[in-house]
Amino acid sequence: MVECRPMETRTLQLARSLRLAAAASLCAAATAHATPGDFSLTIDSDRGRLSEDKAVQGFVLVAPGTSHARAVGSIGRAYSQSREEGNTVWGVVTEAVNFEAASGNVVGTESAVANMSHDNDGELRGLDVVFKNRSDAAIGDPVPMVGQNRYNEHSAAVYVSAQPRSTAGEYSGWQAGIKFGAAALDRSASVPWTAAIDASEVRALAPFYLVVWRCGKVRCGLQPTDDGARIVNDIDRAP
Repeated sequence: MVECRPMETRTLQLARSLRLAAAASLCAAATAHATPGDFSLTIDSDRGRLSEDKAVQGFVLVAPGTSHARAVGSIGRAYSQSREEGNTVWGVVTEAVNFEAASGNVVGTESAVANMSHDNDGELRGLDVVFKNRSDAAIGDPVPMVGQNRYNEHSAAVYVSAQPRSTAGEYSGWQAGIKFGAAALDRSASVPWTAAIDASEVRALAPFYLVVWRCGKVRCGLQPTDDGARIVNDIDRAP
């Protein structure tokens, strides 16, 4: 734990935070090829009260014999109670920056799943994007008020964006929205196929479209059917 005293300067607090981050980095490097018996140390320290960011670094191991446990390596939560305009709440923000004189691969976030158990029947999810309109403790309860029912208005599970070109006209934006590597997809022991997008389990309570695009002044959609799929023109007016 890092104790922040009122008389400490911001520089000293930041220096302590940097030393803590360096220790966490060394531990991460040491555990990159770790085995279960190597987890003899757990880091769980709060950043300084006035440091650049508040974070908790930790390594969590589910010990043999444990059941129904939910282990989280790191958690980021930001709460808001303000109704004023212009507020934005980010749960977690991460950036990887390549400076002008630098060269190399830049990865904003790496979310890897390492399954070393050959008979594991649990689900493997590289990224799980969850929408909520009530707390997990109240998952079985109705929301207090439906009102205008705008809980999921303007929502998107994955939103791809970029800065626009500057006045110099340089290329900007992702060259591909989603790109798959050569060995990215493979069949499994029980399913003899693979898919770039699998929507086979969707049970939507509204008309469902695999793809929606702009058709002139209206929007069109590719809608699955019992015998394939069909294109629906002007989906906003479709029955």
